[in-house]
Amino acid sequence: MQYVRKNLALYLTNRSNAFVIAPAILLIAGVVVVVIGLIIGIRTGLPLPVEVSEGFRYNSAIFWAVPSFLISFGVLSANRGLSSALAFGSTRGHFWAGTAVGFAITSLVTTAVAMVLLTVETTTGYGVGVHYLAVRGLDDGRPAVVAATVFFLCLASLFVGMSFGGVYRAFGTLWTAVAVIGVVVVILALMAVIVAWPAAWLRLFSELGGWSAPLVFLAAAAVGAAASRTVTRFATV
Repeated sequence: MQYVRKNLALYLTNRSNAFVIAPAILLIAGVVVVVIGLIIGIRTGLPLPVEVSEGFRYNSAIFWAVPSFLISFGVLSANRGLSSALAFGSTRGHFWAGTAVGFAITSLVTTAVAMVLLTVETTTGYGVGVHYLAVRGLDDGRPAVVAATVFFLCLASLFVGMSFGGVYRAFGTLWTAVAVIGVVVVILALMAVIVAWPAAWLRLFSELGGWSAPLVFLAAAAVGAAASRTVTRFATV
């Protein structure tokens, strides 16, 4: 555990990336949604009419705003962090474990900020009547679902980024491109399966209810963690 803690300390040296930027992006995305609501309100009046406000429940900003940064941060963690760790005598296993704990901390901090924003949204509607976290994809803002979704979304993004960074360190640019293409192909294949048998998938998602999103991201986080652990074993300085 001593060496894991040292690698965790290495991860946490970049405090802005570990604690600030992801929550800040989450907050900025919320501000953008509020500004959009204010612009619409110029024509409809404020607070927004119910039918307009309900339209914001299909907002998907939460699913793309934060991952865009966290994936790149995961890549940097595998590249820069691994070089430093190995230079100081760490093993690849201890580096991965310490970084994984750091990923969990970053995800928890971002989740805590999301819960504060959710509380503000559900009690005030940001004074406009928009929805950013209390959306259909998050079971209309059910706190447990929002917390689980944000946590596993962050964790999945970080581990996916670390996987790509590890591939680059272990096998170079060509295989990194191949890995990216492979992931895109897998996603397209899954979309094709859903389109081919929509009734079965709709039945499954209906049975899962609001837990569909967190379970999907939990699965992605598990796959990303396994992939990043595997490629880190072959990574070089």
